[in-house]
Amino acid sequence: MSVRAGVLFHRRLAALFAQIATTALMMAYAFTGFAVLHTLTLALKSRAIWLSCTYAIVVVFGWPVLAMVALGLADAVFGFRQRYLRGKQPPPLPVS
Repeated sequence: MSVRAGVLFHRRLAALFAQIATTALMMAYAFTGFAVLHTLTLALKSRAIWLSCTYAIVVVFGWPVLAMVALGLADAVFGFRQRYLRGKQPPPLPVS
């Protein structure tokens, strides 16, 4: 009986660690997805509206963060930010 309880404890512990690792990686790719979104909207005049609406939708519904995870994974594979920024000059520094 105690051996079985020990095996179940270790399986649950391994599952818990797997969930923690998966969540951490998904959040990292979600932040990368948001970075891609910020990069791709640099040239838009309505950039603030797009970003505000995206953040509001993610905060209100929650599940759209999976789209940001997918965008972050796609950026890791295809390099969207590097492709977009290749040949573009950095924005000017603010003048005080």
